[in-house]
Amino acid sequence: MSDLEKFEIPGHLRITPGNGGLPKLLIETGGSTAEIYLHGAHVTGFQKKGEPPLLFMSARSEFVAGAPIRGGVPVIFPWFGPREGFPSHGTARLSEWTILQTALLPDGSVRVDLALAGADDFEVGFVVTAGDSLGMELTVKNTGDAGRSFANCLHTYFQVGDIHKVSISGLQGTGYTDSLTARSEVEAGPSILIDREVDRIYQDTTATVDIHDPSLGRTIHVAKSGSNSTVVWNPWIDKSIRMPDFGDEEYLQMLCVESGNIAKNQITLAPSASSTLKVEISSSAL
Repeated sequence: MSDLEKFEIPGHLRITPGNGGLPKLLIETGGSTAEIYLHGAHVTGFQKKGEPPLLFMSARSEFVAGAPIRGGVPVIFPWFGPREGFPSHGTARLSEWTILQTALLPDGSVRVDLALAGADDFEVGFVVTAGDSLGMELTVKNTGDAGRSFANCLHTYFQVGDIHKVSISGLQGTGYTDSLTARSEVEAGPSILIDREVDRIYQDTTATVDIHDPSLGRTIHVAKSGSNSTVVWNPWIDKSIRMPDFGDEEYLQMLCVESGNIAKNQITLAPSASSTLKVEISSSAL
């Protein structure tokens, strides 16, 4: 850990062995706390002081090299979903990232710049800024000599009080693919309610999505740019039981609203071109 000490910021950022002995960054600002694992550049915590956590973490998550962390914000790149012979959702969430720099910003927030090594013909950086809100920026540059395509996604797990009482707004009129039925649909109503397993890929949308949670008395705002896809996911009962790194009843306190560019919205970059996916997570009282 000694080579990482130069990135610590007294009173605001320290680096310590986390679960499984994996290096973890602990961040504290005037209004929030956050934590990031170098394994996967994985944000595993963000909490505004005086509020419950905004991010959900499974109590059964593994913290071992070669396995994804369950919860928080997995970084999905360079593909989304399964790929025969390769790890699901790409290799970025299974890789060890390096710290480029850290900084205490004038507004009191803390910024961490991370880099992914060994991404073929891509230069990949991830910037996390923790303050009154949580900002994340995933930048991909094509360093090859031909056009390259990829998918990306910040697969964010949110903490909710009771999934039965949660509603989601911001996607009315947006077309989506139901991954459970492979059918194409259009979101007709102003609010999405979760009362069964849901796995939907909304396409051609740049809209902010709001999660209304009366049990915790707040609305979570998911604002984004450089993203044309939004995924809404909850595994519900049967799939939760089948997932070894997820509690059987944890679906009751979580909801994924994911921002990225997947399926028909995947990105193609010309040589030397780059693309940045930005997501900002904040909350307000109901």
